Amino acid sequence: MLDTGQIALNREALMVFRQGLSAASSLHYEQAIAYYNRVLDIQANCYEVWYERGLALESCGDYIEAIASYDRALSLRPKDLSACEIWHERGNAFHYGIGDYTQALACYDRALKLVPDHEQVWHNRGSLLFYGMSLPEEAIACYDRTLAINPDYELCWRNRGNALAELRCYDAAIASYDRALALKPGDPVCWEARNLAVGKSGRPYHQPTTSPIYATGYDEQTFVEGDTDSNIVFASAYGANDQIVCAPEGHPLLVIEDDWGRREILLERDRYSIGRDPKSDICLHSQFVSRHHAVLLRVNHANDMVAYQITDGDLSGKPSTNGLMINGKKSRSMELQSEDAIVFGPKARAIFRMIPVGSKNF
Repeated sequence: MLDTGQIALNREALMVFRQGLSAASSLHYEQAIAYYNRVLDIQANCYEVWYERGLALESCGDYIEAIASYDRALSLRPKDLSACEIWHERGNAFHYGIGDYTQALACYDRALKLVPDHEQVWHNRGSLLFYGMSLPEEAIACYDRTLAINPDYELCWRNRGNALAELRCYDAAIASYDRALALKPGDPVCWEARNLAVGKSGRPYHQPTTSPIYATGYDEQTFVEGDTDSNIVFASAYGANDQIVCAPEGHPLLVIEDDWGRREILLERDRYSIGRDPKSDICLHSQFVSRHHAVLLRVNHANDMVAYQITDGDLSGKPSTNGLMINGKKSRSMELQSEDAIVFGPKARAIFRMIPVGSKNF
């Protein structure tokens, strides 16, 4: 909630607003939206309510409506600190939801003009530049600004390591991973990324152990297994010129972004289950994703071209909680085209891609 000192609501509206905040804190976002709508029917000129409504809509995966709600909040001219948070969340909706990186970057920049030392905005701006726009050097500059504000930001150290590994600066990447692991020793994703960076650097290292015992002496190059999927590839482990997987031109590929970062999966089977369940063919790491969120089915066309159709829910037809947003629109089922953006929930998305003709690497 925005810390505005005092909310300009009458007694009835304030009571309903508090009910909405309580519902949102219990993750009952649709109920929260209903409460906020009731407040706005009573008093429509309170930017705090429009902001909270935007957050709830974003949590439901309705990013277009969330952005519209943030726009209403901004139109009411909030003070700089509040406006910064609204621009930040507006940027997050474009970034993690719709996948419009140009709009997201503009929002983050507006937020930073208002509050230049906002660590989360700098961090999300860096992640946008790295994971979204493939600009690791610019991303590192943002991560460095974040860490100058908060040197104990563990996730930022990890993402900084990923960006350095992308640039093949493996020793610097390993040092960044070590800083992250000093703050959070039990992070399996960071251990896996560090392991990959050490392998690329040519340093000697021990094979991963079969028991997840996390070492405290990082200089000894001891590695452990994390809770990772065997078929994923961490993009941060490879430079721009590395060939990750050999595959024919026109082959379908799914680029996943979730709480574990970014990874690329070649699509070869006739069917894939997608969801939070570890037994899913494609496991998404996000609390906002349903256990059985969607199904991918292979479609064979007469011209020998292969495509995939994505359908919300499990194999029995039971829909997911948040549904699917494809290219910014709610969709129950769709045959995917190259560069289609699929949103499963906040910070859980995928890009469907066809390996371009004439490309040896992706």
